[in-house]
Amino acid sequence: MIPVRYQLAAKAGGVLLLMALAAGVVWWGMAPRIDIEARRADKALADLVKAEQLIELQAGVLAQQQKTLGDLAEIERRMQQLSQVVARNHAAQAAALAELKRNDKAVADYLTGAVPAALGRLYERPETTDPAAYAAPHGVQPGAVPPAVPPARAGQ
Repeated sequence: MIPVRYQLAAKAGGVLLLMALAAGVVWWGMAPRIDIEARRADKALADLVKAEQLIELQAGVLAQQQKTLGDLAEIERRMQQLSQVVARNHAAQAAALAELKRNDKAVADYLTGAVPAALGRLYERPETTDPAAYAAPHGVQPGAVPPAVPPARAGQ
């Protein structure tokens, strides 16, 4: 027979062996699940990185869109200013054209009328009123312009 001391040690060893065997069986059963969960965690981390990259890309696109909208608002503001300038210029040109038409009408009416006698006498000189008193300036021929070359002789 086995002494009591050893029986207790054998029982404790058996319990420890049984616990180790149970832990091994549990580990053997849980190891695939742990691997599956590790793969899931890795995939979730990769998905998270992709999602963060997508968010950063979308933030960049939104920032660019905001800049574009700001640029468009500035362009629209400048177009409105340009439209106002064009409208003012149109009004000024229309007024100037109307004034020109009025002046043209007044000038045409004046020119169709007779020259006032006092105005005609203001510039009256013998050279302009008496053809016999007209004297051509020195060097100017009263006739037609002479030909550039002398006329050819009959024998040539």
